[in-house]
Amino acid sequence: MLDNIKLKTFYLDLKESKSILRCVLGVCFALIFCTTMDYPGAHMTAIFTLMFLDVGKQPLGFKKEIGIVIVLYILGFVGVYFGNYLIDYPLVIIPTLGLIIFWSFRSIIIPQPIRLLFLLLVVLIPFISIQANALGDVVLDTLLFNVVIALLIVRLAFFIFPFSKKEIIKTNQQEATKLINYDKVAFNGLVVVFPIVLLFYVFNSNIALLTLVFIIILAFDPFIYQSKKGLALVVANILGGLAGIIVYNILVIAPSYVLYILLIISTAFYFVTNLFSGKKIAPVYKISFNTFFVVMGVISSSDNDAGSTLRERLFQIMLAVFYVVMAFKMMNVLNNPITDNNE
Repeated sequence: MLDNIKLKTFYLDLKESKSILRCVLGVCFALIFCTTMDYPGAHMTAIFTLMFLDVGKQPLGFKKEIGIVIVLYILGFVGVYFGNYLIDYPLVIIPTLGLIIFWSFRSIIIPQPIRLLFLLLVVLIPFISIQANALGDVVLDTLLFNVVIALLIVRLAFFIFPFSKKEIIKTNQQEATKLINYDKVAFNGLVVVFPIVLLFYVFNSNIALLTLVFIIILAFDPFIYQSKKGLALVVANILGGLAGIIVYNILVIAPSYVLYILLIISTAFYFVTNLFSGKKIAPVYKISFNTFFVVMGVISSSDNDAGSTLRERLFQIMLAVFYVVMAFKMMNVLNNPITDNNE
């Protein structure tokens, strides 16, 4: 009798944790599969997969999945065109990039992962094309390939662990008492991101490119500075980096493919469980998990000097965190987008 109760309790707990299991399955399979097949940018596939399996995310559906790939290809092609033909006309490309950044923040009716991928494509591809025209096409093909693999894995994850209406996240009552001016949010995002993009373009710098990428990713949370969230984000990124370094050192001591898989799954359970915990600082674990993916990408693509490369990547990520937190803190003081209904 007691065994039956325990079994029933375990089944119910497993059912309640379906979203966690789905996310762990998706991101682990994405990273392990792409690394095993030696696909380029395996860690990017895992990051894209996490975007679509995050808290409250629902199945996209076949039409939306096809639409995402087509739209991203068109936007990426536009980015390649900018890089190949319009880079000699800064008075054209710079205002265009500014408008794209603004509307990437403002178009809230479009899902955030799509806006983020769109902005990354349009910002990075022209910049990379400056180095060599052919690189823009290579990067576009690689990113689109990673997105397609991620969408297939997301579909598989939702098939194994189907989505239920109970998973729909209810809006917090405290948030209902606030009004957000999204024009101000978009303007603040433009002021934070655009100077960094301009800096990279003007100096034609491919050093610390990871800093630019993480600034764009982090900037999509314009309230990152609030309360202790900024500090928690710094700690979480350190945690994600340390997790990657620990996994790296363990694999150096005992190189084993099975051990690699077990370490990835164990780490994923830790971060995803915290991400779905419902705590106020839960969203910062997503960035921390992304940091872990970047570190694992360095491990899989670096030579014997991976240790120093890890430290360099972690420094770039921490630099991005510090800049975004401080920049948004200042901008939201000067141009606060939040107003209270009770006032």
